Amino acid sequence: MERIWGSLYEAAKKNLVSKEVSDYIMTGNTSCAILGHNNKIYSGSSITSNSIISCSAEKSAIINMFNDHEYVIDKIVVLNELEEIIMPSESSLEYLLELNPNYGDIEVLESLEKDKVLKMMDIIPKWWGTYRNRK
Repeated sequence: MERIWGSLYEAAKKNLVSKEVSDYIMTGNTSCAILGHNNKIYSGSSITSNSIISCSAEKSAIINMFNDHEYVIDKIVVLNELEEIIMPSESSLEYLLELNPNYGDIEVLESLEKDKVLKMMDIIPKWWGTYRNRK
């Protein structure tokens, strides 16, 4: 397995700091690290609230990537509060698919111990937006 997966896991783990900001807002119960096409690692953590400010860890990491003027994702790792690798949320998967015209090439870590990596095209093989990529 590529060493970058260990670096991505550690970057995500570093952001996994659960904090109750107020009675209504919690942050850091999930985290994400992504490798941009520029070979830089971007990370983010979740924000959960009762209002519109909620943001997944995946979107938080993508926002950090956008702030660096990078727009292509090569690899992604998402962790839950137990430091377990999880799949990106459904809404985040949609966002990832919309972001990258070569969405099928994005690699998602499923298991560090078992050296298991999935490609987005394996997770969502019949995404509704693929017809736009054939134009």
